[in-house]
Amino acid sequence: MIAMKTKTLAIFMGVFTLIAVALFTVSQLMSGDIIRTPTFQIVGNFLSLGLVLSSAWFSFLLIKQGETNRRNNDETNTRAESFRNLSFIASNHTIVDFYESITISYESERYIKRLKESHDFKFYMLEKGINLDDVKTNFEDYIFLTIKIPIRVVVGTAIGSIQFKNIRMDRSDKVHHFVPCTKDFHALILYNEDAKRQEVSVNIIANKDKDFYTQDIVNPFTKIKLFLTMHSFLGVAVSGWTELYFTNPQNLETDGANKYKINSSQFQIVGLPVLKKSVDDDISML
Repeated sequence: MIAMKTKTLAIFMGVFTLIAVALFTVSQLMSGDIIRTPTFQIVGNFLSLGLVLSSAWFSFLLIKQGETNRRNNDETNTRAESFRNLSFIASNHTIVDFYESITISYESERYIKRLKESHDFKFYMLEKGINLDDVKTNFEDYIFLTIKIPIRVVVGTAIGSIQFKNIRMDRSDKVHHFVPCTKDFHALILYNEDAKRQEVSVNIIANKDKDFYTQDIVNPFTKIKLFLTMHSFLGVAVSGWTELYFTNPQNLETDGANKYKINSSQFQIVGLPVLKKSVDDDISML
């Protein structure tokens, strides 16, 4: 529509320019010895001015037409790029499921010793209300646990990484929330050679004095809720939360670990899959 209006105005300006040139020629002839009428000379001067203005206006219309074409091309390229991104996301996103059982155990002493020396908490989640600086100076007041959950891909391609924002663990009438210690927190994805399956491993830190976890007894957790983002190998992120339920979590392993059979689970996507350049801390949390 804009192009048609510009074309119509351009034709009109062209016709007006031709008329102005013709009248200017006549006025110049009349300013000589043929006809000496001042009126024609004045009209010719005005038409000369009109010729200049029409040329300037015509140039302005050409510039506007060029800007319109460039804007239309940019919009077309943007739509094409969005369509390519959507096609890429649809083909390369990942959704995983947590299944079979959850194992909770004390972390190995050699890893705790290494943590005391390095103070590198990027693989740890901390219970809300605990000060990380206090953990660094009073390790003996806290317990360090490892949670392992088998995972499998149910939609899309292979999993690249899993990023947790919050872990909620229900025990009787108490709720415990765990959040990442650092912004560059990473959950470990390991391959279990014995069971021939992938497992996600998360290290958590809790207060030793609270009634949260005790070695060599069954700790009756009834539900675990995970707020997470799953990243495919090609950088497509899917954010959401999942709930894992247990009816009778009563199984004690020979090494003192608690094992909870997953009886049911529910996964809910928060928003649509997006393409991200890297893993960051931009995760929706309910």
